[in-house]
Amino acid sequence: MTKQKLIKSIVLLVCVAVVGYVLLNVNFNRDKLDYNEHLSDVAVTIDGEEVTYQDLAFYILFEERKVEEQAKIYNPDSPKDYWNLHTNDTFIQEEAKNVVMEMAIHDHLFYQLAVEDGMDTLSADEERDLEFAITDFWEDLYEQQLDKLPCDQDTINEQIRLAAVAEKFQNYLAVNKGPSQAAYKYDGYYYEQIRSQHSIKINNKLWNRFVLGDVTLTHTHLNYINGLNNENKKKEED
Repeated sequence: MTKQKLIKSIVLLVCVAVVGYVLLNVNFNRDKLDYNEHLSDVAVTIDGEEVTYQDLAFYILFEERKVEEQAKIYNPDSPKDYWNLHTNDTFIQEEAKNVVMEMAIHDHLFYQLAVEDGMDTLSADEERDLEFAITDFWEDLYEQQLDKLPCDQDTINEQIRLAAVAEKFQNYLAVNKGPSQAAYKYDGYYYEQIRSQHSIKINNKLWNRFVLGDVTLTHTHLNYINGLNNENKKKEED
């Protein structure tokens, strides 16, 4: 093969790759779930109780803020790079998305069990701790998150209260059955044993289309071909 033919082949392969990338992203964006249009749709059903996408608002806000903090350390100019990292056989974005769902399942399941055992009332001290937790939560959010809240603050505060009741039940199990609080967290072994005894049905038809990282945050789109995002590319052109 001559040098000229080799160059043509390389150029052709690059063009095919570029076209393929564009088509994949067009299809991805077309199939991407618009979270705010599905707030009333069911995300997961736990023992017959329907948990909607609106019910996930607190967990989405919390996890997007947490990951974004790490992303800004990784690349202050383009935090989206961090969300797109592939590590431990998965993408950061996908891992964070799974955390949102698993935390929500954990809290709603433990809340149900707390209600059944008559443990869904918080003491005066627990109410005070809850007030502090709510204040800290809102103070820690980014300004853009406050501008893009999926629902009103009162609704989200009620979700934080539900999580507090779930944590109370979690602590009760740790004290009375052992071995530790960590064992009953959403990724704990003892919790997994409890979870397996209940009916958990995720609405995968919608959940598979849900993308975390851009619900309450705004990122520029990356140009994977030259490594520049739209804003940086414009600066170079100027």
